[in-house]
Amino acid sequence: MRKLVLISFVFLAACASKSRQPTAVADVVQTPPPAGALTLDQALAQGQDATIEYLKSQLKAQPYGSLDARDPAADMATSVRAERIKNDNPDKKQQSAFLKKFRGWSSKKRVTHGEELVADFNCDKALESQALGYSLELDFPDQGARDTSKQLHEKVLACDNISKTESVFRLAVFAIQQNECARAVEYLDKYPAPMERGMRDRQAYLKSFCAVTAESKQANPLGGYGILVSTFQSPAAPSQWYLGVESGDPEWDRLLASMVQLTQDERPETVQYLAGKMNLEKFRSLPQPFQTSMLVLMSANGADLSVFQALHKYLADHPESLTTSVANLLFPIRYWKEIVENSKSADPILVKALIRQESAFNKAARSRARASGLMQLIYPTAKHFGVKKPVQLLNPETNIHAGSEFLAQLIADFGSVELALAAYNAGPAMVRQWQKRYPTENIDLFVEMIPYTETREYVRLVKRNYKIYQSILVKPQILGANQ
Repeated sequence: MRKLVLISFVFLAACASKSRQPTAVADVVQTPPPAGALTLDQALAQGQDATIEYLKSQLKAQPYGSLDARDPAADMATSVRAERIKNDNPDKKQQSAFLKKFRGWSSKKRVTHGEELVADFNCDKALESQALGYSLELDFPDQGARDTSKQLHEKVLACDNISKTESVFRLAVFAIQQNECARAVEYLDKYPAPMERGMRDRQAYLKSFCAVTAESKQANPLGGYGILVSTFQSPAAPSQWYLGVESGDPEWDRLLASMVQLTQDERPETVQYLAGKMNLEKFRSLPQPFQTSMLVLMSANGADLSVFQALHKYLADHPESLTTSVANLLFPIRYWKEIVENSKSADPILVKALIRQESAFNKAARSRARASGLMQLIYPTAKHFGVKKPVQLLNPETNIHAGSEFLAQLIADFGSVELALAAYNAGPAMVRQWQKRYPTENIDLFVEMIPYTETREYVRLVKRNYKIYQSILVKPQILGANQ
């Protein structure tokens, strides 16, 4: 009898004890499960077969008739499918155009134009000024470029027609680097960050460099910054999450019935396919018991990316809902034996943390950049570590061996895990450019200066994963054969 997930997340208290800033978690009144309901705790502790039988006994909807067709999602209604999101933000487009233009300029031309904008500033030029403020970082550590960049960001703070958040963060980091903590805190207090995407957590994290306790009541304790600024206290009462089969929408009910059938038939790839097609925004609006059933089924079938995307967003809005069982779904222990056996040069826990971020444990993952497998390697890199053919990257053991060797080489070359992770994501050449621009004495502040949002978040999230997995995984030297 196969088990769904069997991990104890006592680690959360351990993570909390290392955090920079304690933050109280709001009390939430939850409705207890109805009599006879299967709780999430029970579902994760019992055999998969028993959970499937329970769900089948509750289901009223029928699965799709297309499950055996060439396209198993042929019967999936439009209302359930993911929608393509168009980026129609004119400010983003205009700022991107400015950034592209300024990258092609000489250092002298950037500084000269910056001085002109400062001297003749008005808020109609705020987007251009902010973009040039970012672009001037290409010329750091030149003092003229630093001063002009700072002045441009300060000008932006006076305008209401532009998002000031990134300018505030930039100015705060500049001040902290110059040992001007009072100035940094002044920026952060005067221009509070918006709630979305963990911005408040990032603001609190920056304040922590100045030994300031920041209010961050909405901190997501498993966010890239939230784990650094909040203290999660394990709930005294049992988890109130339980499984249900009624969404209030017959089309979603059919999707659940289809996943139940596919799980029983041991067709995980098809469950992953359906999970990748569904609309996660609409999914999050469904009754929590129904979501819980879907999450359990997706996790059991390795559709981890959909589970992560659904739960991390939910926890960002409802941090008080994090429980031991929910954390089980977020940090599965897949491929641990293979990682230990094939990570001879790198810390296997760091490899595990990186895999969660790179591929969400999908051994067949491919990117538009032609990266493949668990550690998302491109063949030109992998062939230096024993990979003979690109198709071999889809083999977990081969991929882990090559990826861990590459990671170990980056750590040796850069002398820092953070720099190595940045290089793994953005490329070694780019990181070497950043090393010339920004101080590296305080590596955490260096990470905050990384100009690529994706890379900056990547480093933070892999470190978050590492902290958590470090607390729950069996150490390699005592790893038993049954792990």
